[in-house]
Amino acid sequence: MLRGQLRKQGTTARRSTGEGRPQHMVVFAVAGKRMAARTEEIAGVVSWTGAIPVPSETPFVTSLVRQQEGCLPVFDLAAKFKQPIREGESLCLVVKHVDGPLAIRIDAEVPSLQTVPRSSLQCHIGDDPDCAGVYVAGGEQLPIINLATLGVSSSRQAG
Repeated sequence: MLRGQLRKQGTTARRSTGEGRPQHMVVFAVAGKRMAARTEEIAGVVSWTGAIPVPSETPFVTSLVRQQEGCLPVFDLAAKFKQPIREGESLCLVVKHVDGPLAIRIDAEVPSLQTVPRSSLQCHIGDDPDCAGVYVAGGEQLPIINLATLGVSSSRQAG
């Protein structure tokens, strides 16, 4: 019974300070630009095997990458942020997108998993629906990318 009371008091204290549950984030880099995303939107990280260019009218989706027995569309996050892609070794971030799995070419630096207090997250209300906000880490502001809905609003507006 004592444990239950302590647990309940801890929950009450977190609610009153506004901390709440911490958010789990993955920090990765695209063309040298560091950014973050929620862990529940990521299916995995695999080796980048190279992309096959394909004609497409979907903004920022102009290639496919082979994944196991099929292919995944590649969202060019570097182009979206107007960053030149760095040639050389890369990794492939596999995303749980609302329209199905999606691949993103990321820098070769292995992404890091971080548990973030909600107080270091800032909600972003701006023009870009692909950015959920900003994660402040050690004085650096990392954009939080909405990977699950990446490009959805821009592709639906174009169509």
